[in-house]
Amino acid sequence: MLLNLITWNINFIHDNWVERINTINKILEKEVETCDIIALQEATLPFSDALTDIYTFLKKTDINYVGGTLVERNFIYKYIFETFPKYKKYIISAFEYFMNKLLYICTWVYSIYGKYILNLYFNHTYIFGLLCIICPPIFAANWLFFGMLTVINDKIQCIIKLKYIKNRTIQYTTFKYNKKNVIFVNVHLSPGENKTEKRLIEIKEILNFINDYDVVILAGDFNDKIDSNIYSYLTQNNYKSAVKSFVGEELNTFPSEEPVKCLDYVWVKGDVDIKNAVIFGSANASDHKGIKVTLDI
Repeated sequence: MLLNLITWNINFIHDNWVERINTINKILEKEVETCDIIALQEATLPFSDALTDIYTFLKKTDINYVGGTLVERNFIYKYIFETFPKYKKYIISAFEYFMNKLLYICTWVYSIYGKYILNLYFNHTYIFGLLCIICPPIFAANWLFFGMLTVINDKIQCIIKLKYIKNRTIQYTTFKYNKKNVIFVNVHLSPGENKTEKRLIEIKEILNFINDYDVVILAGDFNDKIDSNIYSYLTQNNYKSAVKSFVGEELNTFPSEEPVKCLDYVWVKGDVDIKNAVIFGSANASDHKGIKVTLDI
């Protein structure tokens, strides 16, 4: 049986996000018609139920979707429930209204100054840290909205779950497909050229978490190139890259305008044939190319 899936890092609210999200939605509104699974990384997630207002492709009725952020939100709601049981509805409404206004402010700031802020984050950590202290609502609180989004067609009976592994979020689901036990994992490993060893620990923890399934699919932004320890570790553990298996080589996915390296992958393990693998997207949508593959399970 054929399974169509997409993985795509959509670059959060950096660099003209207001314009980019329109392009992202136009692409995904077409893809959601034929895709069984869509895994997005660096998704922008509001606190309220306004997710379909941002991602209009989610308005399709025969899909399930779950968003998850790097920062655990449940403790905030738990505190409100336990501290203000009588007024929890009003407090949550006011809190979500405030947080969504903060999201709009962050969106405006990062859409204009996103490249500069990202450069500070990666190359001038101390300056970025100082900005977080001076103006925490803009430079620190935006991480509350940073996360992943997994979308699955209703024909696949499953529940999408979240798990924190080494301070990173993964989203995963298990389901039966052509009488095979399948686990799918949406992955976004730690960024930064000096974080290779950290990413290796993260992927080892993810593989340790995965139990014995007939088919394993890992899809997402692995933030490491083909000469990395992660790439070697996965191949040594009998995982195969869908793109390389179909095309014969990895296709560069970053940066999308003129890709010079591959950071995004779909890894599979088990009795799976790769029927198609392509990359898509442009700088008008994200700084990463997306990957679309068709698997025969």
